[in-house]
Amino acid sequence: MEPEGKLIKLLADETFQDAIRTSKDATAEEQKALMISYGIRAEELAYAYKLLTAMKLESVQPDAAEVAYALARLKTQVHEKQEKRGRQASSKDKILLLITRVAAVLAFPLLLTSIYLFYQTNSTDITFGQEQTAENYNTFFASPGAKTQVVLPDGSLVWLNSGSSLSCPPVFSGKLRRVHLEGEAYFEVVSNKQVPLLVETDHLSVKVYGTKFNVNAFADEEIIETTLVEGKVTMIPANERKEYALEPGYAAQYRIDGNEITAWRVEDMDAFTGWKDGKLLFRNEQFSNIVNDLERWYNVDIELKDPSLGRLNLYATFVDESIEQVFTILSSSIPIKVDYPARKRQADGSYARRKIVVSRDHNRIIN
Repeated sequence: MEPEGKLIKLLADETFQDAIRTSKDATAEEQKALMISYGIRAEELAYAYKLLTAMKLESVQPDAAEVAYALARLKTQVHEKQEKRGRQASSKDKILLLITRVAAVLAFPLLLTSIYLFYQTNSTDITFGQEQTAENYNTFFASPGAKTQVVLPDGSLVWLNSGSSLSCPPVFSGKLRRVHLEGEAYFEVVSNKQVPLLVETDHLSVKVYGTKFNVNAFADEEIIETTLVEGKVTMIPANERKEYALEPGYAAQYRIDGNEITAWRVEDMDAFTGWKDGKLLFRNEQFSNIVNDLERWYNVDIELKDPSLGRLNLYATFVDESIEQVFTILSSSIPIKVDYPARKRQADGSYARRKIVVSRDHNRIIN
């Protein structure tokens, strides 16, 4: 559907926004009363819900120059996509302009993700209590340095970690609810014992019927990790038909090169799932692995001048700290010094990804 002028104005109304965000849990009568109150149709209600639930308010103030540049690039990408599809600019552009007006109160990575989700979704309407029949898959992305929440067609919730993507159909049909994951995601799956959800990765699939779990399957990693919070899942290697069951409170690693699965009881579940709540927890983790997570989390490049630093094992917890604060904390535990080279401006006017250089501090020895 294409939003009408009245709906576009309503989307800028905070009272309307609050009402729409809670409408999914409302009864049919309450939804009807809401539509009558604002003079909107069922498809407009669903359209507004779909857009507004992809946006999250944050107190972070983005750099104005980078916001302007990134939004300009986003508009260019949208225009190119429209030309490729042979479509002229629609009233969706009005929504883009509306969203850019709230850039000052939205965390920039989350803002970009919200807009990108909006434009990536195909034109099939989402309506409460109605099924869709389109078979084209939609792909949702969490931009580097951001997290994104996705609502699947069955109402299941998925949190995508930085640099991750999830593909799924507009409506589930058949004997499986099939999605494809690249990267890391946390799932809260609506129970359906007759139609399990199948999370596919390039080397392993995870089958679930209704549960909470985490899957870490970044392409540059040698392992795929599954952590089960509650319920039950089975893991199916791509070259096998056998299913390996995992119990609640356990994590399992599938080593791609060795085609083997190892499971263990989790002592601190937040170390595996805390990222969705803004927490980074490391428990006896090698510094090299911590560096990899920090690169994704903060969208930076980190260079270890001394590779032996990567073999140090650390315990650490970070909640809402900046990357500078993170390294200040780390440097109190291990003998490192950190440099932050100035970012260089590239030929197209953008700035190169931020780089951080970590070297050994030979004047300090920490036991």
